[in-house]
Amino acid sequence: MLQSESIAVVKQGPWMGRDGFVAETAVQFDRVQSSIARLERELEKSKKVIAEMAEEANRTRRFQTFEETLKNERDYKLTDLQRAVREVKTRMEVIEGDRSVFAGLTYKSFEAIDRKLGELAKLQEQIETSERNGRRSLVMMGAATLAALIAIAANFI
Repeated sequence: MLQSESIAVVKQGPWMGRDGFVAETAVQFDRVQSSIARLERELEKSKKVIAEMAEEANRTRRFQTFEETLKNERDYKLTDLQRAVREVKTRMEVIEGDRSVFAGLTYKSFEAIDRKLGELAKLQEQIETSERNGRRSLVMMGAATLAALIAIAANFI
């Protein structure tokens, strides 16, 4: 029984004591039932709040997982890019060779190199033409020598 509750007692009739007790018990049951109903409503509200909090926690966990995935992807891409840059740098160092030699190079641009390669190509053509002419001259000289030998041999026979 709560302190602020007053006991309802029936003061008339032969059943006064018992009716008062029954009335008092009924009032207490009503109060207990209303307290239980209030607690059930609060329980339902609490369940809803807990469900909402659990859903928010799940949403937050998924968002954190997503952020972590994005961070890992970004880190992987950066690492991959750094590795690719190092690889390209190494390849360029192999292609370029020793950099201290660059100061003494005769041809320092692709345009100058292209001109020189063009001159060398013309020179190579001239050499090939000379070789062909030399072979042709050798064949003609051999033919002339053979004709002269045949003519000399025909004179003696």
